[in-house]
Amino acid sequence: MIGVDTGGTFTDLVLVEEGELRVAKVPSRPRDPLGAIRAGLKCLGIDEGAKVALVHGTTVALNALLTGRTARVALVVNEGFRDLIEIGRQDRPVIYALHPEKAPALVPRALRFEVPARVWPAEKGDGFETVREPKVKELRALAERVKKSRAESVAVCLLHSWADDRHEKRVAEALSKLKLPVTTSAELVPEHREFERFSTAVVNAALEPRMRRYIASMRGQLGAAKLSMLQSTGGTLTAERAAREPVRVLFSGPAGGVIGAARAAQESGFSSFCTLDMGGTSTDVAFHSTLSADERNPRRSLEPVHVAGHPLAVPSLDIHTIGCGGGSLATVDAGGILHVGPKSAGADPGPACYGKSDRPTVTDAHVLLGHISGDAFLGGSLKLDHGAVEQAFEKLAVSLATTPEKAAAGVLEVARAAMRRAVGVMTLERGEDPEKLVLIAFGGAGGLHAAALAQSLRMPAALVPHHPGALSASGMTHAEPTSDLSRSVLVALEHISAAERRKIHRELGSRARAELVAAGFPTASIVLEHTLDLRYRGQSFEQSLPESTQLCAAFHDAHERRYGYALREREVELVCLRTRARVAHSLPKPTSVRSRLLPEGTIREKRRCIFDGPHQTGIIERGSLRPGHTFRGPALVEEYSGTTLVPPGWKARVTALGHLLLTSSTDGARRTRGRKRSASS
Repeated sequence: MIGVDTGGTFTDLVLVEEGELRVAKVPSRPRDPLGAIRAGLKCLGIDEGAKVALVHGTTVALNALLTGRTARVALVVNEGFRDLIEIGRQDRPVIYALHPEKAPALVPRALRFEVPARVWPAEKGDGFETVREPKVKELRALAERVKKSRAESVAVCLLHSWADDRHEKRVAEALSKLKLPVTTSAELVPEHREFERFSTAVVNAALEPRMRRYIASMRGQLGAAKLSMLQSTGGTLTAERAAREPVRVLFSGPAGGVIGAARAAQESGFSSFCTLDMGGTSTDVAFHSTLSADERNPRRSLEPVHVAGHPLAVPSLDIHTIGCGGGSLATVDAGGILHVGPKSAGADPGPACYGKSDRPTVTDAHVLLGHISGDAFLGGSLKLDHGAVEQAFEKLAVSLATTPEKAAAGVLEVARAAMRRAVGVMTLERGEDPEKLVLIAFGGAGGLHAAALAQSLRMPAALVPHHPGALSASGMTHAEPTSDLSRSVLVALEHISAAERRKIHRELGSRARAELVAAGFPTASIVLEHTLDLRYRGQSFEQSLPESTQLCAAFHDAHERRYGYALREREVELVCLRTRARVAHSLPKPTSVRSRLLPEGTIREKRRCIFDGPHQTGIIERGSLRPGHTFRGPALVEEYSGTTLVPPGWKARVTALGHLLLTSSTDGARRTRGRKRSASS
């Protein structure tokens, strides 16, 4: 199994074969991402055309949406509703902005076409009735107008199609002769809330031509490889479905990191944690807590996620991303204020230490302070230009009226302040106490900031997994194939019996299971998980709960835990039923190991590094560490995919399965909380 994570700076590949793990990191090629993948496969010794299973996470769809390089889309809506996607909900994301800017609609008004069809709620009962059927000649005229528009893709979005999708199917059939990709909103998101459903369908249509070409090209160049894509939920899906529904793989890279972190936490005995994935361009933060033995997967977002101002109503892990990574540029504004990011040096020209730029980055700050050595960077395959780094920080120091070393320390502090705020968004703003959580830091630069961030947030420990710079790709090799299906009902909970709910879940489960079986997975390995979205009637959004005999009472209790109150006399509404089918993988079990001191000769050398001041710092090759090894900082632990800093006053211990656990040795009275049991003592 091979996991491939295409990032903004590096493309990471992890090969897992007979329990052995091999890693390759190659510079990303924004103009030729498949070329980087081929180069990485060559580094792993995989011949072109080899029959391998490959799970891929890519930013192709996300970058296309962020940069506006999307297809020309035609939108078909009900008569009188062509402006719905532009009107939206009329909310203000930045409420105090004096000059708020709204993301332009992906479909200009000239490409929005109306069809005379209407379905609306019945006067009596909870059903819907058809008011106006589109005529054959009207559909022919519609197809002709779409053809003349030179559209590359079509989104069909009709009112109430989540309850009755016949009209959307008729429109799609009429447009089929145009040989264009057609996204019908009810097939993609069979849920209420027209704006979010329409927006999701439009984004999918805008990305589908590009993703189809990308996946077709991958298939052509990878030959016999069995290709699957990582979803934003952390599960995998077939490449064929990803080509039809690219909106499901927008966050595939960050999701892989969360899956890998959850596995490392499980192996180390942690039940509650916050992840910090710091790459070259951005940092992703997520929170996870195992509330019960049945909840194996990281938290998913119930509310629509927003990308470039567009809401997307598809399942996704709850991840917060900021524009701060190792390649983030350090600049000084006209007022003399230091800024770090969101602009990045990317893979080309890259940080100043690559020798192609004179603009300092976060990575360059670490190089100047002695935290990164050229000999160990990517196993010595990439030589660092220390002279270019010194010149870059000399210029920055002049702008800040300070020394280069203090300027570099300032860059790190600004970057860490941004990451602290991101961790706060995923913990404090969600009612979670960072002091009860372990920080799991990974990505190429995660280990460089793990201890400092954990200390500033008073977190009890930080865990740096094995091969941290390739954890996202590693997580992809452990991701479970999944299929998520849903059905909105919008009915009072008391009006739908448990038997009726089970019937709907059985139907959804049958479809989801069939999809995985068709992809080649045995029926016996497929597990079904059923949940229900509930709310008080009149609320805007809902909570997801598993089925139970006391469902109403369980909802009141869950609402009180989350919001601090419950309206036990208020009517509870069942909004949506969801089913997830997944191919179950075995989970690792945490094991313990006795602590022991480092053997003589493990510290390869000592060199001057700057933390709160200059320190003679031990340099340790991570490959020489064994489970149970314990040592105190200051130390630098170097490996192929990243470097971990152990500052003065901190100690490190290697867990039973090779992860590096960092704790503050000056705060021994505090206990590591949020653990199931100790993993290494």
